[in-house]
Amino acid sequence: MTGPVATKVCPQVEWAQRKDRIFVTINVRECPKNYKLTVQPKKITFSGKNDGNTKEFNLDMDLFGEINSEEYKQLSSDRSIQLCLTRKEEGDYWPRLLETKTRMHYLKTDFNKWKDEDETDEEDESANWENMMSNMNIGGQEMGSDEEIEDSDDDELPDLEDDKAPGLEGLE
Repeated sequence: MTGPVATKVCPQVEWAQRKDRIFVTINVRECPKNYKLTVQPKKITFSGKNDGNTKEFNLDMDLFGEINSEEYKQLSSDRSIQLCLTRKEEGDYWPRLLETKTRMHYLKTDFNKWKDEDETDEEDESANWENMMSNMNIGGQEMGSDEEIEDSDDDELPDLEDDKAPGLEGLE
């Protein structure tokens, strides 16, 4: 008699990118400690079984562009395998992770790691902001000058005569 037949499952995958890197997270909560992961220049494959041998995980992804299969980082936990892949050529963002244009049910965008192509690093943003503020020249005066510009809201306001609005005297 044979044991229970393992159900084949495709694990959930999340991805994000930068101009020089691709982030891939393979979510397998029941991730076996004995799995096989292969990273090739245009392909990522993953296979393994859970502890009870009731689920067999299989993933085969043909990538849109090339990565440097020798230079990648991997972080494995009980819940996921995270990959940081170095792109072969830095440049424009890939329009999708996979070579195929077909939408795959297991593949999602990782918005926690996603950064748009036109976004800059926070350090660059703060440096640009400080530079812009120091170069700002309002009204032909340098910031911090002793001269004050008179403004219409600096005038004193007249006192209000009483608490009641006009014409409402007899409505109480």
